[in-house]
Amino acid sequence: MKTLIIAIALTLSIGTATAEGSPAATIDTALASFAGPADAPGCAVGVQSGNSAPEFRAFGTADLEHAVPIGADTVFEAGSVSKQFTAAATLVLVSEGKLSLDEDIRKYLPELPDYGHPITIAELLGHTSGLRDWGDIEAIAGWPRADRIYEMADVLHITARQRALNFSPGTAWSYTNTGFNLLVLIVQRVSGVGFVDFTREHLFKPLGMTHTQWRDDFRRIVPNRAVAYERLSDGVYEQLMPFENTYGHGALLTTVSDLLRWNQALTEEKLGASVTKALQTRTLLSDGRPTVYARGLFLGSYHGLSEIFHDGSTAGYRAWLGRYPGQHLSIALLCNSGDAIPANYAHAIVDRYLPDAKPEPNRFNSTPPASLAGIYASERDGSPLKLSFHDGKLRAGNGLIVMAGPRDALAFERKDGRVAMTGAVVAGGRIRIDREGDATFFTRQQAYSPTPGELAHMTGRFHNAEVPVTYQITAAKNGLQVIAEDRPGQTRLFVPAYANAFIAGDTVLRPVFNAQGDVTGIRVSDDRVWDLPFDRLPTTR
Repeated sequence: MKTLIIAIALTLSIGTATAEGSPAATIDTALASFAGPADAPGCAVGVQSGNSAPEFRAFGTADLEHAVPIGADTVFEAGSVSKQFTAAATLVLVSEGKLSLDEDIRKYLPELPDYGHPITIAELLGHTSGLRDWGDIEAIAGWPRADRIYEMADVLHITARQRALNFSPGTAWSYTNTGFNLLVLIVQRVSGVGFVDFTREHLFKPLGMTHTQWRDDFRRIVPNRAVAYERLSDGVYEQLMPFENTYGHGALLTTVSDLLRWNQALTEEKLGASVTKALQTRTLLSDGRPTVYARGLFLGSYHGLSEIFHDGSTAGYRAWLGRYPGQHLSIALLCNSGDAIPANYAHAIVDRYLPDAKPEPNRFNSTPPASLAGIYASERDGSPLKLSFHDGKLRAGNGLIVMAGPRDALAFERKDGRVAMTGAVVAGGRIRIDREGDATFFTRQQAYSPTPGELAHMTGRFHNAEVPVTYQITAAKNGLQVIAEDRPGQTRLFVPAYANAFIAGDTVLRPVFNAQGDVTGIRVSDDRVWDLPFDRLPTTR
């Protein structure tokens, strides 16, 4: 992903020339390495340090067609930064004794099937419910979110069709928008008022967040809203807007000034000490292992500093909101280009405001042996992990470099040196990957070059009633051609990943064989849907 070109020309509607050494100049200097033309999309930035007044900066253009600059009060969509507001609304009801975190969600959502294990409110809040992500389900059906308008009723219907979970509730962590959409419905049913009204009266109005609302109707005119864009390979931008009416998982329309008010309200416990504490309570798996998630918030660290944050991504909008409570520093970033990386911009600001904060000593300072190179597969969902050794480095996908530490520990580092995930080499040639507090084991696999006959053996029609969709699978020169029958234009080529596994993008397809070696079905997995089963349909003549 290319780094966002932020206009640094400072043709700002919110400020005048900045004095050297001033807070505004500090922000400008932090973001100077991302400088570019003023007629590109950009970001609004808000920073509050200690008890000083918030500082706002804005770079780039909110509307390319009309050359409208971004300002401090430009409205953006906050993506998954929105989740903490849904969590707060839920926890307000908990604080009032109207909900319990340990309650079975089917008490309020009887439309959902009985999965054999109850799902609790707390598990929705912490992404440990096991529920499949409804957007990924629809993408598997051939209807990704950008291709169809979705309503909240659609989310409930899609979820109610699911007869299985990714995992038994509480036993693993998997980020899913579904849980936060369901929390919206629960808040509505318990409070007796619409979620939009509930959050306006209990959150936004009391806290003075006058520019904040939900995008519950994408057709509604929103004054001062930035248009979202995607940067194409030739450098040209095109609009990439979220045309859907689902909310709670995302869809918060807001400004950086309102987001700083929100952070200050949490710091000062204006929603009540119990709500703030519950928001920031780390989610534990059923075996006691901690995850990196609380309730709508990530709990992490940067340069040894406690970092409470969430990032966001919807269509061409990107967002980041974080606090460093020990240093009384709060940062909000809202951007309108899909190639923005606001977390990087936020950390550049932290480096300027807190220059004494330094990276912790890196215990991952040696190169793993070249013998680790090879293809591995997740024992849980079949996702592949390819390690290659070249230029003296062990490398994984997405540009990650693998470094070694004590006791066979591994770190997967980004180009900027930050660790994306950790792991370890364990007995039997397996690799354990630790991410978000969840551990996944990968086993070594063989490279795969199927013959035309083997590919032909895997062809046919395969159906899943929970999605629902029927796939037509045919053999192609380089793999398997897969078409969703009611989306004939959505053809995908799945190429061999390892023995009897194929991949297209981040979606894995694995044939299911019976004792006689016949293909009786397939399993489809991606990051948020694990091992979705399809049955092979009888051949018709």
